Formats: sequence, C-alpha cells, structure tokens
Amino acid sequence: MKKITAVLAAGALLLGMSACSSDGGGAGGADASGDEYSVGVTFSDLSNPVWAELVQEAQSYGAENDLAVNYVDAKSDASTQVTQIENFIQQGVDAIIICAVDAKSLVDVTKKAQDAGIKVVGYTQVLDNYDAQYLVDAYNTGYANGEAAANWITENYGDESVVEWGLMDLPTFPEIIDRANGIKDAIEELAPNAELVATNSALTAEEGVTNAENFLQANPDMKVIATIGGGGAQGGNEGVKASGITDYESFGLFGIDATSIEIENILKGDPQKASVSLGGGKAHGRTLVDITSDLLAGEDVEKDQYMPITVIDESNAQEYFDEVFGG
Repeated sequence: MKKITAVLAAGALLLGMSACSSDGGGAGGADASGDEYSVGVTFSDLSNPVWAELVQEAQSYGAENDLAVNYVDAKSDASTQVTQIENFIQQGVDAIIICAVDAKSLVDVTKKAQDAGIKVVGYTQVLDNYDAQYLVDAYNTGYANGEAAANWITENYGDESVVEWGLMDLPTFPEIIDRANGIKDAIEELAPNAELVATNSALTAEEGVTNAENFLQANPDMKVIATIGGGGAQGGNEGVKASGITDYESFGLFGIDATSIEIENILKGDPQKASVSLGGGKAHGRTLVDITSDLLAGEDVEKDQYMPITVIDESNAQEYFDEVFGG
C-alpha cells in the first residue's frame, strides 16, 4: 500500500481562511493584549470545490485560535479582487490571504498592504509582494497525474497502436499551464501509443461534465481523460457515465486534488482511477491559518512552502479517505 505520511504531516501544519460572509469566524493567534487578529481572505473563484472546502475548514479552525477571518470571492475578476484588497486595507486587517485571479494586477495593491504593516500570504499563485506563500509544485504535480494515467494505459492498452485521450486544462493561470504540461509530458514519455485528441478548460464540476460528454461524443474511442483539478475530475466522472459507458474498468479518468468525492468515486469502481493529493482543502485551510498566525506572532516563517504530492488510487484510497475525511 502506498504511503500517505506526507499528506498527514501536511495536514498537521495546515492553514485556513474564513468562512461565510464579510463577518468571518475566528482563526489564528491573539496578540499580547489578548485581542483577536483580523485576517481578510480573497479567492479567485470559490466555485472550485477544493477551495470551498478550504474556507469552511479555515473558519472553524480559525475560531479555535482567536483569528477573525473574513473571506470574499473575486469570481474570476481581477479588478474586483484589487478592490477587495483595498477594502481590507481600509478596514485595517492584520493579514491578507490571496489566491490571485491575476498576480500581475496585484503588484501595487499588495505593496500598499505591506507598507501599511499588513502581512500578505499567497496561495497557489506566485505574488510579487508577499511575506509567505503556500504553493503547488505545478509541473511535478501534473507529471505525477500523467504518470498514473500512462501506467494505466500501458497496463490496460499497451498492445494497442493508438489510445486516444483527452485533457481538461485551465490556461488562464501560468501555474496551471505548467501542471498541464507535466501531464502531457508524462503521458508522451511513458505511454508512447497515447494520442491527445481533445482539450478544453475545466475548473468546476459542471464544466467537467460538459467536457467529458463532448470529448466522448466527438471521440467515441477515447479511453482516458486527465484533468488539472478536482472540479473537472468530479464532473468528468459523471460525464463519462452519462455518455453511455457502462464498463468502467475500460475507461480511466485521472484527477488532481483528491477531494472526498474523487476518492469515493475511486472506491466505488467508477471511471476515475486515481487523483493526486496535494494535502486537501481542509489541510490547506489549516496550513494557511498556521502560516498567518506565525507571521503575526513574529516568528521566522519560510517564505516559499510547497504542498505534498501523493498519488491516491485503489491501493491506498480507503486509508486516505479514513485518515483525511474521517471515514
């Protein structure tokens, strides 16, 4: 059975964001006077199920640690996110956690925040001005996903001259482009009989459903779909089933994020065969809270921290689900 120690160790660190509306819950670490620190959180798009899970955990974890966390959704609008950060600065928050829509659009406003004495923490997207960041090793994450797909292709269709596959990417973000390139490179190197015949963007489960249905309608011989995230994987799994495929062992879908729904699909024997865990939304929420709390306490914090990479498949899915999602 594959080891998942790295995932669990990451879960012990994890950090959070906030919770509901502009009046967040608690989270973090109190100052010497015993007052709460205030933390503003802005995410590029909370329709992403992993990020939605993250903010829920951040709220509850923050409440245990005297960090008052408020979150807002930029809804993929860069100008909206700039305004949200400006509002946090005007409110006098102690720290801001940012999952950027467009990192370049935030250069001036993040400098303004730091000049005001506000700690800036980045998540997934690289910022120019920051005190700490929690990042994905994008290329190697994608490569791990592609390697799992390639191994499945070789095991199940190694004797076939051509195996068609589709990719759900998200070229809006440079880091996600790197992730998609890792997927493509691994499959090309390790499954030379695989041919990429369809590509389209997917962030949400709804987009994943639509893409899978369209991929298979246009390419009925397709045997594999790889996705850059959990939203596309969750939806893609349902889209494959809706397309009329009933022999789930004959089709392989491979995701990234290892959400609870993805792991349940693997355990059920659905089309999804594996997902790459980066620690999970709950763990990330806790890690972000911990990083922010340490910064506000004046502790030395490593500026660039990276999420663990672990492939979850049928061999370790039950153990992972029990330990990460509570069985």
